[in-house]
Amino acid sequence: MSGLTPAHGERLLDEIDAALARMDHERAIALCQAALPHTDKRLSILRKLVHATLGAGHLQDASLYVRQLVRAADPPLVDDLVLQGVVALARRQPEDAAGCFEAALDRDVVHPLAALGLLQAAQVTSPSTVHAVLPCLVPALCWNAETSGDCLRALRGLVAGGLLPAVVFATAGHIEGFATPGAVAELIWNRHILGRAVCGARSDASDGDMAVPAFRFVIPTALAGRVDFHVLVNGVAAFGSPIAAPATRVPRLVASFFQAKTLEAEDAAEWTVHAWDAAYPQRPVAIELRDDAAWSRRLVFRPAIKASASGEGGQAAFPQEVRTPASGVRPFFAMTGEPAFWQGGMLPAGNREHRRNRPSPSRSGRVLPARTVDVIVPVYGDADVTRTCLAALRHSLETRANYPGQGIPVEVTVIVDGPPDAAVTDLVDEVAAQGWATVLRNPGNLGFVRTVNRGMGLHVDRDVVLLNADTVVHGDWLRRLAVAAYSADGIGTVTPLSNDATILSYPGEGTPLSEVSVPLLDTLAAATLPERVADIPTGVGFCFYIRRDCLETVGYFDAETFGQGYGEENDFCWRARAQGWRHVVALDTLVGHVGGSSFGAEKRDRIQAALAALDRRHPDYQPAVHAFIAANPLAAARRALDLAWAQSMGPRPYLLLCPRLGGGTDRFVDEQVAALRAAGLGVLLLRAEGAKDAPRVRLEVPDAPQLRSLVYDGATELRELMRDLASLGGERLIVHHVLHATDALLSALVARWPYEVHAHDYVWICPRINLVDGSGRYCGEPAAAVCEECIQTNGHMLRPGLSATSWRRSMAEFLAGAARVICPSHDTARRLSAYAPDARMVVQPHPDVAMPPAVPVAASPGLVRVAVAGAIGDVKGYEVLLECALDAAARNLPLEFCLVGYSRDDGPLLTTGRVLLTGRYGAGEGVDLIRASGSHLGFLPSVWPETWCYTLSEMLAAGLLVAAFDLGAQAERLRARGSGMLLPLGMPVSQINDALLELARRQGIVPISGAGFATGPASV
Repeated sequence: MSGLTPAHGERLLDEIDAALARMDHERAIALCQAALPHTDKRLSILRKLVHATLGAGHLQDASLYVRQLVRAADPPLVDDLVLQGVVALARRQPEDAAGCFEAALDRDVVHPLAALGLLQAAQVTSPSTVHAVLPCLVPALCWNAETSGDCLRALRGLVAGGLLPAVVFATAGHIEGFATPGAVAELIWNRHILGRAVCGARSDASDGDMAVPAFRFVIPTALAGRVDFHVLVNGVAAFGSPIAAPATRVPRLVASFFQAKTLEAEDAAEWTVHAWDAAYPQRPVAIELRDDAAWSRRLVFRPAIKASASGEGGQAAFPQEVRTPASGVRPFFAMTGEPAFWQGGMLPAGNREHRRNRPSPSRSGRVLPARTVDVIVPVYGDADVTRTCLAALRHSLETRANYPGQGIPVEVTVIVDGPPDAAVTDLVDEVAAQGWATVLRNPGNLGFVRTVNRGMGLHVDRDVVLLNADTVVHGDWLRRLAVAAYSADGIGTVTPLSNDATILSYPGEGTPLSEVSVPLLDTLAAATLPERVADIPTGVGFCFYIRRDCLETVGYFDAETFGQGYGEENDFCWRARAQGWRHVVALDTLVGHVGGSSFGAEKRDRIQAALAALDRRHPDYQPAVHAFIAANPLAAARRALDLAWAQSMGPRPYLLLCPRLGGGTDRFVDEQVAALRAAGLGVLLLRAEGAKDAPRVRLEVPDAPQLRSLVYDGATELRELMRDLASLGGERLIVHHVLHATDALLSALVARWPYEVHAHDYVWICPRINLVDGSGRYCGEPAAAVCEECIQTNGHMLRPGLSATSWRRSMAEFLAGAARVICPSHDTARRLSAYAPDARMVVQPHPDVAMPPAVPVAASPGLVRVAVAGAIGDVKGYEVLLECALDAAARNLPLEFCLVGYSRDDGPLLTTGRVLLTGRYGAGEGVDLIRASGSHLGFLPSVWPETWCYTLSEMLAAGLLVAAFDLGAQAERLRARGSGMLLPLGMPVSQINDALLELARRQGIVPISGAGFATGPASV
């Protein structure tokens, strides 16, 4: 300020504003006159002087000052023209006033005060004058009807007075209007009647009431912001129709707050506030400011519209300065009810930095909240899922008395977020009629985050639970969450377990809700882990308990960044964590969750966008979450729940030890499990697994495969494992394989239970499992010294530092201690007996499929097709098959191979041009696939002494003659069958191919082009 120090000038302006606020107009006039010659803010002082003289009744002075004000700017400011019109009205000069207001509306066609002033000036002039100015003022009144009660009342008065037959205007989510009682209003789009209403008068309305529209139409979600709407009243277009498409856009409201200064002496603060609608910047936006006492203030941010009241363009609303109490002020958007300041529960006090209130320990210690807890349920889509959610929620409220200590008052608020499905609307109407929940309706589809922000702002003294509409609660779930929330200092949020809750999922991530019983699992959790909590890096938003003191400190969700859902609760949790709040999981509570129901196919894209936003804002978020997943701190809790679940299903006397091996071993174990279960006997599978230096044991419950957390450290948790096996009713141990099993595990098991052994390979005598040496062929079982050199040179699959001799000795003792060692073939029993002479060997062939005689094949095929079945790795003869295919191609033999299955490397096989592949197949499919392959022969290229060989069974069952090497169970079984061909192991591949063609010739299968055949193979 010229002539004044800046500090003196600011104090003087503050004194003027204070005098005007307390209506001390004479003091304000004196201060303005003193400041006017010495300030560079002459226009601002002149405006204050006009207001002061007008308030003091000095109308002549007010007229003088306002003329100076209008002449000071070229062109005059719109607000100054309006002020000049107000002075003219006060001086009883309606014609002059009307001219000022019309000039203002020429510059800003939707200025509310100009429109109201023009109406007042016309009304005191003549009815004909009112009619003349209606086209000018009605659009402005309609434009501001939502944010100005005066404009709304003016419209109602025009219709009630007969000056307008009907009028319509857009509000957020609706088209509303006035018409004479009994008139029929119709909402029209593209000649389709979208809605019809008979206009009624409100009998309890008085002149002082905010006018209630005589009719209202909900804007269809699918059309909002996309099309123009017409409204006919008694078949005639109402004033304000058509409603332009932009005016029906769903609002996306944004506000900014800047604390200009703190007036400590007055316990007040000055704020610069700005608000706008990002979806439709031309729409007026109102913010309600209120504190916990009686103070309140309404700010309206109204962009100037220069062209037309329906269109785009114009000037954005200016920020406004407002003086508020120093603390406790909460801003809300009047249009939607959302908190306008998401960074905190209230505007920060004291300075521009937000307060960093650390969590207070005074509210902890298992003291339940005495105040009502708000349960907020946002509703948008999927009526069936939502109905299930609301039914479960209502049932939990109605049965609270059945649970001791429930005692938490609760209010359920269902917020309807512009659903496109009429079934959802009907469902919520039912809830509203039933009265057990409060129902609020958004003005269109605001999105998930804005909706829950609205819910969290409803009662600023209550804890809140955000509950997705695709959840299923049970029992006293809310009491348990509240107990968790107040169980320790600084807990800000609580999330329960769920079948589908990312890091808090149980029994496994993404388990479909249809596959679990929420009452069962929630009851198990409550009984198994009572009042147990665990710290987590972030809550999960499907069911999210937030303490109010945490919410007040941290603020609401960031709707601008995460407006449609995903990531908002993670951002909130990270902001809370920065202020010292903890996030925990209530391990004694499980809430069912459909998962992604509200977002459907958009889920993946939204998650990726949310993660990108979180990375930008919180670079340490994802590393912390991944570290939590890797550390798996909830493993013990999940294991306890799995154990309780398994115990609830009855005893399991049969314990089967076998790692996941694939192939015939897994097939036999699966069949044995099925047979035991069919006999009514419970089974538990013990899977030894893990790296050699980090062994673990996984328990599998065959009839409950979803139990995936029964995992024990093989080095440190054997005592817990044995305890839990006993609690599950274990009585008898069946050992199928000892790969990955530690000596300590085997010793503990056999010391506790009698056992028998099933031999599926030669792990008992060969650390390389299959009696195959570095050459890739059967080793011939040489002297021990050769075996030692073999495992040193070629490696093995058992624990480090092992010697073949010591291994055979320990396994001989292990086999000797078994009640019996069951071998599927005499060859297997003979080989094992040589190393474990004290073991009780029992030969018991595997159950087999029916094996018909070989089926005759049509003569003279173009090529002889040879079937090879199964998963072909090295010991199963991969190199033999590849070399045979290469030889057939090189010699142009009429021979090809069909691999019914897959190999360790399909590419080289296919490159030969002599191998066809079908790919992996399931149990029970092999025989049909072999038959469908059109093969003439079978070939088993396995280079180790098989103990049984299911693929041999499949080829025989398909009616094929089979050639195989003369060793192991494969040779024993073909000899017993008396058909097929046995080949010397190590036979050159050219002779193998010749032998296959010879076997085909013996069956009468004569290729079109012949080939010479060598001797050597033996028919059986």
